[in-house]
Amino acid sequence: MIKYSVVIPTYNNMVLLNNTLESLNDQLDFENNQYEVIVVDDGSSENTLNAIQDTPRTYSFQYIYLERTTDSCRARVRNIGWRKAQGVFVVFLDADMVVNRNYLSELSRYVDQHSDLIVISYRYMLKEPIAFEDIKLGRIFEKNYRTLDYFEARHFDSQQHSFNLATLKHPWHCVYSCNMALSKEKLELLGGFDERYKGWGMEDTDIGYRCYRLGMSIVSHLGIEALHQYHGEAFGDIKNQQKMYEWDKNITLMYEIHPYLHKELPRWRINFAYFARRVPKLLMRSERNRFEYRFDVRQEEEIPDLKVQIIELSTKPGNLIVIWDEVESVDLHLWIQLLGYTQSEIRYFPKSYMLEQAEIRQFFNKVFPLKKIIVLSYMCLKLIGKKFFRWATGFRLQLSKK
Repeated sequence: MIKYSVVIPTYNNMVLLNNTLESLNDQLDFENNQYEVIVVDDGSSENTLNAIQDTPRTYSFQYIYLERTTDSCRARVRNIGWRKAQGVFVVFLDADMVVNRNYLSELSRYVDQHSDLIVISYRYMLKEPIAFEDIKLGRIFEKNYRTLDYFEARHFDSQQHSFNLATLKHPWHCVYSCNMALSKEKLELLGGFDERYKGWGMEDTDIGYRCYRLGMSIVSHLGIEALHQYHGEAFGDIKNQQKMYEWDKNITLMYEIHPYLHKELPRWRINFAYFARRVPKLLMRSERNRFEYRFDVRQEEEIPDLKVQIIELSTKPGNLIVIWDEVESVDLHLWIQLLGYTQSEIRYFPKSYMLEQAEIRQFFNKVFPLKKIIVLSYMCLKLIGKKFFRWATGFRLQLSKK
């Protein structure tokens, strides 16, 4: 039985794609008939198949080529891929991701306990090209990437709102399809990605939101982090102005598709949060006057008793439970997230991921240069202007009726 189908969309990316495919070879605890990889080529002008077809593989492999049309988009490519999948679970990876040999076995630690999850993980942003042989021999993962130089934006957001996504008001905002997994059954129920999203961004946030509305748990798994191969993007956030405009356009579309979002999370607050560098605050609870309990986990043996205390404190309002995990237990991290949106907030921090405040400020100064702040400010002011215009129009109509 095929347990996992890995779907990889690609477009004129054959060198990085070949590295990704090599990293999926020889997955620990998996035979070659237990997982498959499906590459969906969105009309590349380069001969991608010719570049990758001779690479030895230890898994079943499909290559699907699509002609470029006006319907071409990231959502369509992923939909065609997962609909061809034979696996129980579908993993979405971008064509510039490199994963470790234990990627699928680590993913199983989550989905074997709870099959109705949407599992996401983060990326380490490499700053130079990597060699195929280093991937093949596993040398690429001998380096420690848990540093300021390699973290992506979500690593930094989690420094504030914690790595427990279940405690957030809007956990769907953290869903990126570059490294994500869920069951094929749930994808069929959801109908897959919405192909109305064109250009860059939001088709994955949209499916995350629909998973959330469906009652699925959105969880992060630090054991399946991937390396993002360098191709001009170093920090894992919006890179250029064109992407920012496409992203803004698709956010507007998302609010048209899901009008009840206006009450859950007003549209202007997203732009303001990026402009003011307050994305974590956008997602977090706003409760005050709480009594804080901090627990430092130094040994595995402490975890059973800790769970009892967490349940007792989290089922009552008015508390803030902070877990500082020196053991960095994968099972504890999942257990906390599966508790869901508890009455009292539980924040989880794995020790080796935590940075000093000066390092966090250094990151945001690089991710948000002046040009980007100006563009985001313009978008935010435009939204406020539209909101004021709608209010003024409604006010005039009320006066005319009188």
